[in-house]
Amino acid sequence: MSFGADTQTKQGGWRKGASMNKIPWAPVRAPPSPAPSQCSSCSSSQSFPCSPLLLPQVSFNREPHAEMYFLSWFRGKLLPACKRFQITWFVSWNPCLYCVAKVAEFLAEHPNVTLTVSTARLYCFLKKDWRRALRKLCQTGARVKIMDYEELKYCWENFVYKEHKPFRCRDNFKDNYTFLRCKLQEILRHPMNAMYPGIFNFHFRNLRKAYGRNETWLCFTVEGIMNRSTVSWKSGIFRNQVGPDPSCHAEMCFLSWFRHNMLSPKKDYEVTWYASWSPCPECAGQVAEFLARHRNVRLTIFTARLYYFWNPDFRQGIRRLSQEGASVLIMGYEYFEYCWDNFVYNDGQPFKPWKRLQDNSLSLYITLQEILQ
Repeated sequence: MSFGADTQTKQGGWRKGASMNKIPWAPVRAPPSPAPSQCSSCSSSQSFPCSPLLLPQVSFNREPHAEMYFLSWFRGKLLPACKRFQITWFVSWNPCLYCVAKVAEFLAEHPNVTLTVSTARLYCFLKKDWRRALRKLCQTGARVKIMDYEELKYCWENFVYKEHKPFRCRDNFKDNYTFLRCKLQEILRHPMNAMYPGIFNFHFRNLRKAYGRNETWLCFTVEGIMNRSTVSWKSGIFRNQVGPDPSCHAEMCFLSWFRHNMLSPKKDYEVTWYASWSPCPECAGQVAEFLARHRNVRLTIFTARLYYFWNPDFRQGIRRLSQEGASVLIMGYEYFEYCWDNFVYNDGQPFKPWKRLQDNSLSLYITLQEILQ
């Protein structure tokens, strides 16, 4: 597999043109500018070995980074369009601005690829351009997270010549992880302007059995109510952040942003959500409590699909939202078209409905009415 990466030989030298499987456990001096090494794994509908380690050029000149080597190698060896791929990168630094742009292009061109970037550190996270780059990466559908203990241990066990040495974390790992995780959440809790067509068509398709769609994308509009008419103030998109905590869910990201940036007791608001999934019980409860405390906010939720609609807890969550004044509705053709026109980089192309869109909407509508009775 030739893609121009430098890899270390057993004699201590360097050779070009192949990925590494593992790295020595002994510490090495880092280059003066961030040139991230990258471990990766991928899976598809067929099983095959694919866990290389990619190192960037060790050079003072501007050379392709590890992310670019991976994309070049992956395109050349493993990218049949008929399969879906889930790729995970374990990186020492988050991607640079140039790499983010190229990764964004790649993901936009290949909607059958899902990418998770698990980074050990955040580079230049105080600079606006780098913060925007992280948000752009999420906007393309990539999931960005901070490496946790289990992932570090996984990398040690699978990508390191450890000579039977056990994995040991530094004493300050927990504090550093908490700081970086909070910082990343702060960066990503800004709404996105739009999503790419492949993201919309995959995540908003109103299938009865929506396999692989394990996160929520939430488009929103916020309007002010003045003199019995509405004035548009803000629109955007939130998506789930990576993590088991419900505070990472798209609904909670919206509420956090709304509280800190717009909410005032002296104003009345009309909020509309267009969500790929209905809320989980925890989020439904939090949203219901928010509406109970803020009667100046009216919420309408259009959902493409009902999440675990057969589960009593999920059904009760929807009923509680309705009891607190939220309108919960199923998205039909006109609302999918509205989202396509207003929240998708559509290049002027009209919305093309998928097969059984209206039939699926009707079936979900009937199910929702049964829940709300």
